[in-house]
This record gives sequence, C-alpha cells and structure tokens, in this order.
Amino acid sequence: MELFQVRYFLALSKMLNFTRAAEVCNVSQPALTRAIQRLEDELGGPLIYRERSLTQLTELGRAMLPHLETAYGAAEAATKQAAAFKRREFSPLRVGLGVTISALLLRPALRELEDRVKGIELSIAEGGSVELCAKMLDGDLDASVIVEQEKLPERVNRWSLFEERYVALCSTDHRFGALSEVPVTALADECVLLRASRGCDLEQALDRFCTAAGVKPKTRHTGSNEDHIQEMVRAGLGIAISAAHRPIAGDLAVRPFADPTATRRIILAAVAGRQHGPALALFLKLMRARDWSEMLQANPISRPGEH
Repeated sequence: MELFQVRYFLALSKMLNFTRAAEVCNVSQPALTRAIQRLEDELGGPLIYRERSLTQLTELGRAMLPHLETAYGAAEAATKQAAAFKRREFSPLRVGLGVTISALLLRPALRELEDRVKGIELSIAEGGSVELCAKMLDGDLDASVIVEQEKLPERVNRWSLFEERYVALCSTDHRFGALSEVPVTALADECVLLRASRGCDLEQALDRFCTAAGVKPKTRHTGSNEDHIQEMVRAGLGIAISAAHRPIAGDLAVRPFADPTATRRIILAAVAGRQHGPALALFLKLMRARDWSEMLQANPISRPGEH
C-alpha cells in the first residue's frame, strides 16, 4: 500500500466524485482510478460503489476509512517532524554519567563542544552502568561515561578511557592517614560509610575485595550523595570508599588500597549502528582523543603528611 493511494482514496471518500477527487489530487482521472483499483486489490474487496450518478463507499470502504485516515495522518506528521528536525537550530546531546563518576571528566569536552557546535543543548543523567546502558538502548541517551562491567549489551560500543584505583577516604587524624596504602584487612575494624545511590560500583567493589580478603567491615551509616559522605567522614562517623579521580576536600586524607585488584576502568559507551548528530560525533571524538594521564596526574593521591 502506497501513501499516494491512501491520499487518493481519502479525497474520493470526501468528494464522492472521481473527476473532482482527481482535480484535488492534481492527477488525471485514469491515474486516480488505477490507484484506487490497486488499493482495492490489496485490501481484498471494493471500496467504492461505481454507478452512473452515484459514488458511495462500500461497507469495506467505510470500515477502512478511519484506519487509513489515521495512517495517513501519522505519515504526514512524521514527514513534518522530519522536516522540522532538518531545519532545527539546536543540537541535542544527552549524556549518561555513572553515579560514582565526577562530572569533572566532561568539562574539557563540553567546553570545546560549546565553542564548536552551534546551538548545543546538553542534558546529563546520572545512574548505574546497567541503568544507563538500558536508557541508551531505549534511545533516551546518546552516550554514557560509566564504570566497565563484566557484561555489557552486545549492541553497546565501548572505548576505554582510563583505569584508576579505589581509595579510602578518612579524616586527617585517622590512623589510615599515617599509611601510604591501606591493607584491605585493615577495614575489619572500621565503620565504612555507604552510598544510597542505585548501581553504586563503590559498594560492589568493597564487597568484592573484602570478601577476597576474608573481612567484613561494619556498615551503619548511609549518605545520599558525595557531600553527605564527606561531611560524615569529617564528623568521625567512619571512612568511605572513593575513586582516585574524584575531587576530595583538602581537609580529608585519601589513601589507595594496597590490593592490586582494587581498581576500576572508566569507559565511554554508545549504541552501535546509530546515526550520530554533530554534537554526539564530536563528543565521542573529544572524549576518545583526550590524554587522560594529564587529568590523573593533576589529581594525585596524597601521601602521609600531604593533606
């Protein structure tokens, strides 16, 4: 079924006259008649009574009319929306950011995007890796910066950005402050603060390397965001797990874990095979081309006596 056939039928159902319907559709009457006949063949029966001075819809024609009106209206709306999309003066970019990843990572790319892409419209959504991948597959996000998982959907392309260490965050007078690295076994005597965020890889990592070391730290207190966690650390309620790249207040101590497996990989992800608009194409290029070692060196893990 072709849209022009539907358009001819809708005009004929309104005019109930082949000559006038052909004029409205700007085609010859024989062309309109042939199109209606092909439509009838496809639908399996006559749509129009053809009598000398009387043209009426058949029962099948009356039954098909609302469906064909809906189909044609949807097609017209899609065409208009596509035309408006091509004429638009903005370039949307919807980025997902892992709940434990600092937006600091996006700043250089976003600054260059603002300079180079006309009318960029940015939105950033936070979530766990699984949640953000699902949103990308559903078309709700264009790309995400997430913590690499063991299994990601096959349709998701991923590019490694950098690897970093998990660290312990504590007050400056805490016993960990005198250490260059924190043994995982030392967590057995500590209260570890937890984050209430869904899909938080920090707590998953804590479970993983504590289980491997055979220790089970106490977990009494929970914070909803990083500000809550850092204030609770200052108050002496416990220590927290964080990541090396995250900005940490200067009055807190940061110590890496001694366990060599206490690391994570940060990746850039986007759905394979989808067309990239100008903003997304440049964002992916900038994130992949960046020298991430400069960022890691600019935010070194402090050593004893360096707070």
